[in-house]
Amino acid sequence: MALYFRHDSPRPGQKELMEDMQRAINYRQIILAHAPTGSGKTDAALSAAVSVAIEQDLDIFFLTSKISQHKIALDVVRGIEEKHHLGLRAVDMVGRTHCCIDDSLRGMDSEGLLSACIKKRQNAECVFFKNARGYNRREEMKAEERFRGLLEGYGSGKSHHELIERGRSEMSCPYEWLLKLAAVSRVVVADYHHIFMPHIRDIFLQKIKKRMEKSIIIVDEAHNLAPRVRSSLSRNASTLLFSRVGKEMKSLGLDAGPLEEEFRAWSQDALTGAKERVVSPEDFTGFIGRFGLSIEEAVQRAEDAGNAYVEKTGRKSACLRLARFLMDWEGGDAGCVRILRREHGHYFLSKRMLDPSSATRILNDCAASILMSGTMIPMEMHRDVLGLDKERSVMKAYPSPFASSNIVNVIAEGLTTRYTRRGMDEYSAIAAKIDAIISRTPGGTAVFFPSYEVMDSVLPLVLSRNLHIQRPGMKPGDIRKVLRDFRSGGVLVGVQGGSLSEGVDYPEGEIKTVIIVGVALEEMGLESRALIDYYDAKFGRGWDYGYLYPGTIKALQAAGRARRKESDRVAVVYMDERFKWNKYNWILSRDERAVVTGSPEEAVGEFWECEDAADREIRPEKTR
Repeated sequence: MALYFRHDSPRPGQKELMEDMQRAINYRQIILAHAPTGSGKTDAALSAAVSVAIEQDLDIFFLTSKISQHKIALDVVRGIEEKHHLGLRAVDMVGRTHCCIDDSLRGMDSEGLLSACIKKRQNAECVFFKNARGYNRREEMKAEERFRGLLEGYGSGKSHHELIERGRSEMSCPYEWLLKLAAVSRVVVADYHHIFMPHIRDIFLQKIKKRMEKSIIIVDEAHNLAPRVRSSLSRNASTLLFSRVGKEMKSLGLDAGPLEEEFRAWSQDALTGAKERVVSPEDFTGFIGRFGLSIEEAVQRAEDAGNAYVEKTGRKSACLRLARFLMDWEGGDAGCVRILRREHGHYFLSKRMLDPSSATRILNDCAASILMSGTMIPMEMHRDVLGLDKERSVMKAYPSPFASSNIVNVIAEGLTTRYTRRGMDEYSAIAAKIDAIISRTPGGTAVFFPSYEVMDSVLPLVLSRNLHIQRPGMKPGDIRKVLRDFRSGGVLVGVQGGSLSEGVDYPEGEIKTVIIVGVALEEMGLESRALIDYYDAKFGRGWDYGYLYPGTIKALQAAGRARRKESDRVAVVYMDERFKWNKYNWILSRDERAVVTGSPEEAVGEFWECEDAADREIRPEKTR
């Protein structure tokens, strides 16, 4: 079978990866590939998938957890087509809210925009939909003619940004164009939720005329799949939400009663002085019953009020958010936990999903799957948690393509972010070491913290300037600006598991030294304990699957940001003494040197001062 690859020759180890993926697809298997950063996973997976898909007439879904990762996949498809002339076409699929060019709907959240969009289309009021789809036969013919014009100059793929600009110029809905393009494209680059959220997947596949059993699914950064699905299936409400609901209903002339006050009083009674506790579905159903309503009636009232508010103001609606929360409150008891907690004077009620497999088991129904990541370890954990068929699953780890002489891993002794040690003295010591390491690095440094809380405690004590900082809730445009600024020099600052530490390439060697501050373990609250208990009952591996592995993997992912090309050299500092413990240092490759020292800046400085890798000699206090 031919293997369509866009480059002249593969990287070391990439050919094996590509052939293994091609073989797995050909035999209708699910392959889990742990391939370290720099292995060329995207090229390997798409080359293998395209080769089989063309021969067997299959479709390909390349799924990512972030829109920023779409470009890499699109570039690979373009490169394959440019070299091999296969008639290959890809679509950069994003959600309707990312594509809307109707200025009257700007500023809404996704639920408000979707609600307003549906109403405008139902009333035949959206000119952009008219030009992209049409409301009658005559308009449909004109829309189809316009789409054919778009298709003629489309080539093998354009970014959704290009489609949005074209949509503006032709007054046509870019999202409807993307759906049409997906129907006539071999490769669909999309978000996890397009396939793993059942209520979205079924409608999406119907619209683009594709079937799971005739599709190859590639999951990029697959270590993120389980937590992302769990988060997407979870729901939250709070005193803040109930307050907004009350204000919205009042603005509509509706009487919500003392909604926030009642929720606050119920929460206080339920917690009885505790910070958080597990509640039952009936507990909150009883609260809704105080208003003389069933859950179903409350959902309908919230939806009606929310739709009326969006229509009146054109703004996002808290009532619609509440309706969604109420709709999902009941059911799913076996794989979820409901928690009420108090924080900063407010009360939060959440239904947190523990088991993603109800959504991810769909991978067992497709023609074949590739799940790949530079941190796809332990692979048994990912297979089990995602509910993958053991008989069809193939698991393989690949060696790093980098020369071991081009990296030094430094574990800093005497420092930690353990909860029992957190305080001004520890934060000051961490900040001082960060400054010292930055001063010994000839180029860009990236610092990744375990949480925003720790980052905000340490950064005021850091003396180095020109910091480019990731903040909570940053939009994609804000993240891109941070990256642009950093590429002009300075220090990149983010959190482990965040947008800057995963799925972003730094191909020009912008990062010379990576500092991993602390272990990004979740706070041991009720949700963490429930997850540990659930996985313990299901797999007998609760502590590992539910707590230790997910937190430690974030450090490994962040450490890989500086290693993109074979020639890249990088120093990685694990600024927490726990990384020398066996239950954490499993993330370190045994083929690479690990220096354990109380002076990490000295080890980093020696590494960068030795230009000739063959003559380099690090003199650590201790070496593993």
